[in-house]
Amino acid sequence: MKVLIVDDENFVRMNFKSFMDWEGHGYRLVGEARNGQEAIDKIVELRPDIVFLDIRMPIMDGLEVLRHLNAKSDPCKVIILSSHNEFDYVRQAMLLGAADYIHKPSLYPELVFETLNRVRSLIEEERKQSDQIEHLLRNEERSKPELKALFCKGWIEGAVRHGWEIEQKTTQLGIRLKQPNVCCFLLFIDNFETVQQRYSKPLDHLVRFSIHNILSEIFLKFEELEFFQVSGNQFAILKSYSGVRSLNDVYEQQWHLIRSVTTALKQFMNISVSFSVSALHSQLIKVPAAYEEALRASDELFFQGEAGVAFYENKFGNSTVHERIYDEQVKQFRAHVEAARWEAAEASLHTLYVTIMRNRDISKKEAHDLSVSLHYSLMEMCPEAYRSSESRGLPSVEEILGAENLGQVMQLLISELTYIRGKRQEMDISTNVKIQKVLAYIHSYYDQDLTLEKLAQHVGLNSSYLSRLFKEQTSYMLIPYINQYRVKKSLEYLSAGKLKTYEVAEKVGFKSVDNYYVAFKKVYGQPPNEYLKTRLEGPAR
Repeated sequence: MKVLIVDDENFVRMNFKSFMDWEGHGYRLVGEARNGQEAIDKIVELRPDIVFLDIRMPIMDGLEVLRHLNAKSDPCKVIILSSHNEFDYVRQAMLLGAADYIHKPSLYPELVFETLNRVRSLIEEERKQSDQIEHLLRNEERSKPELKALFCKGWIEGAVRHGWEIEQKTTQLGIRLKQPNVCCFLLFIDNFETVQQRYSKPLDHLVRFSIHNILSEIFLKFEELEFFQVSGNQFAILKSYSGVRSLNDVYEQQWHLIRSVTTALKQFMNISVSFSVSALHSQLIKVPAAYEEALRASDELFFQGEAGVAFYENKFGNSTVHERIYDEQVKQFRAHVEAARWEAAEASLHTLYVTIMRNRDISKKEAHDLSVSLHYSLMEMCPEAYRSSESRGLPSVEEILGAENLGQVMQLLISELTYIRGKRQEMDISTNVKIQKVLAYIHSYYDQDLTLEKLAQHVGLNSSYLSRLFKEQTSYMLIPYINQYRVKKSLEYLSAGKLKTYEVAEKVGFKSVDNYYVAFKKVYGQPPNEYLKTRLEGPAR
C-alpha cells in the first residue's frame, strides 16, 4: 500500500518519515506535500492508496482537497490529521468522504498503524466488492438478486438520475415497485456489536445472513416491496402503495410491516430493531429523496432508545428547530464534580439527559457536541484521574459519537464519572501527605516567587483541586497563607534592625513594599514600623 503525507509542518512530516517502520508493516511512503495544491499534484503523479491529510494548510486546505478528489472520483482513501480544537472541520471532512482521522497530539506509531490497517481493510473490501460486481455482470441471469440489491443501493445514493433508467432496470431486474405512494423504511439492528458477539469471529456474517433470510420470508406476503442491506446494521426497505388511496390505510399498512418484522426477529433471533420511515412520494425518481428523509428521521431514534420508530415529518425539513441551551444544568454538573459531590453530580447528569430525551428540542449533532463537551470537562477538571494506565478503558470521543442512542451516551458518561470518583477517593487518602509537602515547600522557599500553579506542579495536582484541598486541610486559602507566613518571617529581619522596610519585603518574597504593607496590616493590624515601635516600647502606661 502506497502512502502520501500532506502537512504544512515540517516537524509532522519528519516524524512520519523517521519514527515508523513503514516497510515492516506492509506500507511504502511514496512522497510528501506541504499544502493542498501540492497534494493534488502528488496524488496524480504517485497514485497513492492512502493519504494522510492535514485540515488547516495554506494555499489550499484539506477540505478543498477532499472536494477535488470527490469531483475527480479519485479512489485513494484519506485519513485526516486534526488538532483538538478542529472538531467541526473533522465532521465536515468525514461528510466529504474521509475514511478516518487522527488527532495530532495522539500521533504515535501504534495508533497510526492501527488506523492504517482499518483503512487498508476498507480498501481491500471495496476492491473485493468491485471484483464481485464484475463477476456478477458476467453471470447476470444467475445473479439477479445480487444485481438488484446493487442497483437499489446505487439508486438510493443518487447514482440513477433519469426516469428511463429506472423504467429499464425495474423491468430488467424484476423490481416490484410502482407509482405513486413510494416510501423508504430504514431498519436498524439495536446493539449490533453485542448481537455480533454471540457468534465467533469467522461466523459473525451469520447475523446478517439470518436476518436477510427472515426478512425474505416475511416480505413474501407484501406486494410492491424491495429490500437490501445498506451497511452492517442497516437495511433499506423500499415500499410502494400504488393501489391505496387513503393516507390512514397507508399508515396502518406501514405499522403492520413494522410489527411483522419486529415480532419475527424477536421471536427467531431475540434481537430488537428500530425503524425510521420517510414521507410518501408520487414518483420512483424520488426514491433518493425518500432515503434521505428516512436517514434524517433516524436522528430521532437517537433520543428514543431500543425498538424506536420515527416517521419523517415537516419538522425535519422546513420548520425552525427550537434550540434550547442546557447551560444551567451543565454548570450545576461541573460545580458538583469540582466540589466532589458525586451523588449530586450523577443525579444532575441523569436529569440533564432525561430532560433532553423528553423534550427532544436539540438536534442529534447538538446532543453529540454537548456530550463531547462534558467528556472534555471531566478531563479538564480531573486530569490526574486520566494519567494511570487504567484510564485506557474510559469512554473515548469516538465511542460517544458512535453510541446508538442518548441513553447509551448517558451511561458512558456515568461510567466515566464513577471511575473518576473512585480515583479521587484513592487520591484523597494521600492528600494529607501532599498538603504537608506543600507546606514544607512554602516554609523552605517563601522568599521565592510562589504561585498556585508552581505548587500544584510540585505535588502533581490540578491547580483548582489543590486550592480546594488546601482550604479543607488548613482552613486557609493558599495565597493568603503564603503572605501570612512571609509576614511572620519578616519580623525576624525587622527585629534585627539591619535592613530597611523595602529590603525586608524583598527578602521574604514580596514583589513590592506596598503589597508587604497591606499583608502586614492584615496580620497584625498595623504597618510594620508602627507594630515594631509598639513592641519595643511595650504597652502604654
